[in-house]
Amino acid sequence: MTVPFIGEIPLFTRKKKRIFGKKPQEVKAVVVKEGSRDIINEAFRVLRTNLEFMTGKDKTSNVIIVTSFNPGSGKSFLTMNIAVSFAIKGKKVLVIDGDLRHGSASSYIDSPEKGLSDYLGGRIDNLDEIIVPDPRHKSMDILPVGTIPPNPTELLFDERLKQAIDAVRERYDYVLIDCPPIELVADTQIIEKLVDRTIFVVRAGLLERSMLAELEKIYEEKKYKNMSLILNGTEGSGGHYGYRYGYRYGYHYGYGSGYHYGSDEKRGG
Repeated sequence: MTVPFIGEIPLFTRKKKRIFGKKPQEVKAVVVKEGSRDIINEAFRVLRTNLEFMTGKDKTSNVIIVTSFNPGSGKSFLTMNIAVSFAIKGKKVLVIDGDLRHGSASSYIDSPEKGLSDYLGGRIDNLDEIIVPDPRHKSMDILPVGTIPPNPTELLFDERLKQAIDAVRERYDYVLIDCPPIELVADTQIIEKLVDRTIFVVRAGLLERSMLAELEKIYEEKKYKNMSLILNGTEGSGGHYGYRYGYRYGYHYGYGSGYHYGSDEKRGG
């Protein structure tokens, strides 16, 4: 593959108690800590350095979407921890939850009632009303989804999205937008036209190896601007992690349809 490779993040797991009658929730955590030298923090430091090298100090290169082929790749986890990594270094950073259907990044700040969808729908005119300061990092802000809309694709086509991105571009050193998987809905392709860079997340043990050729094709055809790749969830010991591909999977992501590659039957993910 010739897609620029910007980092490998080791698998992070944390056991959570399951509450009776509720579905198990995806583990969300901020693992990047100031001064920590453990292996996952070192991995995020390498990733941050590579991103800094690629973007430079140019404000025409600082708005970045994070996407993937499939749900469960860890996009929101990576987006939030990359943002914290920049904030620890003193960079002013904004995370935008661009998945108006799911709102995973918004859940890190308990999913406020008002957010991006309310701005795009014209119910709120001032972005400052919906941008939420991160309680632990003074130079980091989050723009949540807010109301989950019935017509997310229509909202994203609105001129107000461009206005919002143009406004925050000047205010922040980095703007990271957590987007839906590209094969599920058209939302990511709409947002991508307004940004500068694309980070594509591949989850070890989740994406079938055959899909790497498709990823390379997307890169060669320049379907997404300035695309680069993160390998997430690698396992092993020491400084080298094993790559595990070829696992079958099936997901229901809340988009009204099942989503799976390489499987005749839908299986629980």
